[in-house]
Amino acid sequence: MNTEVQLTQKSDGTLLLLAGGRSARVCTVAQAAAALKRTRRQVYRYIETGVLRPEAKMLGEWLLDAAEVEKAALRPRTAQPLPKKLSHLFPEYDISALNAGRDRTLVIARVLESGGRAEIDWAFKRYGRAELASFLREDGSRLLGARSLRLWSLVLGAVPGPLPEWRKSGIWRA
Repeated sequence: MNTEVQLTQKSDGTLLLLAGGRSARVCTVAQAAAALKRTRRQVYRYIETGVLRPEAKMLGEWLLDAAEVEKAALRPRTAQPLPKKLSHLFPEYDISALNAGRDRTLVIARVLESGGRAEIDWAFKRYGRAELASFLREDGSRLLGARSLRLWSLVLGAVPGPLPEWRKSGIWRA
């Protein structure tokens, strides 16, 4: 049985696959790799293991359902438990339920605000300097105390985002 398949590209760059009377928004493996922040080889592994389902293969390139790729980008890839040594920073949480990837903002905020040398070393190894600086720019002014915010902005060389209104008054004013 022969089915006519047509691939069109819209003016905004999205690809539409028309096959058997239905249309689907698709993306290439390279686009999926960029969206998932993975390599092309890892995307091929996702296809082989069934994590991602290809819609079609045209000219040697797999086409993947774009909505499915977007959903996969939002899911944490694997369980990323926190070490037990961090449990004192999260007294109101079950430490085994926290995920270092999914709950990254909470974990970084607690470690930078209240962590000791061992916890801070762990955060630098786990997240890296660039991701900690990114946290400081995006969420630091909202989640860190004034002293911690100032210290980590000097250490990481990152300028925190705009201060919330409630923070602009008081003795720790910038």
